[in-house]
Amino acid sequence: MNTFPAGIAWPVRLAPFFIAPQSLAPAARCFERFTMGFDDLARVTRGMRLAFARHSVRSSSCSRPPLRSPCRPRACSPGARARRRGGARGFTLPELLAVVVLIGILAATASPSFVSGMRDRRVNRTAMEISGLYRLARHQAIGRGTAVLVRWTASAREFEVRQARIEGLVPGSQLSKSCLNVANWTDPAQTELVTKLNVTDIELADVELRDPTPPDGVAHSDADVCFTARGRTFVRYDPGAGFVPLLGAIRVNVTNSGTGLLRSVFVPPNGVARLGL
Repeated sequence: MNTFPAGIAWPVRLAPFFIAPQSLAPAARCFERFTMGFDDLARVTRGMRLAFARHSVRSSSCSRPPLRSPCRPRACSPGARARRRGGARGFTLPELLAVVVLIGILAATASPSFVSGMRDRRVNRTAMEISGLYRLARHQAIGRGTAVLVRWTASAREFEVRQARIEGLVPGSQLSKSCLNVANWTDPAQTELVTKLNVTDIELADVELRDPTPPDGVAHSDADVCFTARGRTFVRYDPGAGFVPLLGAIRVNVTNSGTGLLRSVFVPPNGVARLGL
């Protein structure tokens, strides 16, 4: 038996396994099986990835085809997508100009009706304020227990509400004055101002007061309507004359001279003014 030094005994004994071809065959087969296992694992992993991607990614008309067929063309080309986005960007300048022109035409057509409506509103508001004045005077007379006068002066186009002053409670004096006991309703010692309403600045509003005589009454330039503490109503058309009981309904007409709209305020004998329909 050949003997070798201790340092080179094992390498010499293992040399045939590394040098002889038949000794390499088992290792090659093991390596081939190992690489085939990696290939199978890669195929399984790729299949799972495609399966999950197919359910999680929503299909779109412009989306790319699945990864399993990379040679298929795209559903929408970049040019088609650009044209689709360009068609949804907004309005063109001619379209905007056409809209502006249409708005101008509609505004010019509707402006006369709008102006007339605003003037009719002013007339309605004036009639409501006149009706409120007569109601206020009646409530003031009953609440304070003294006479209250509403004076209409056509030359000044003004309604004025004045109430009689209450005298001191001394023996032989009166608690309040009635419409017939006040000698001068413009005297500050006997009466005091409550409120005023001037219709001069109301555009296109013509105001007139007519008495109850049929068929349409007579328009008066001056009229005094007086309410007593008991709710009775007296009237006179001459400041120098005496009061007489109101037997009909006085009518205050408020007319829009531009459109002809007429609103009437009626003051009946019970003094509860109302606005006519």
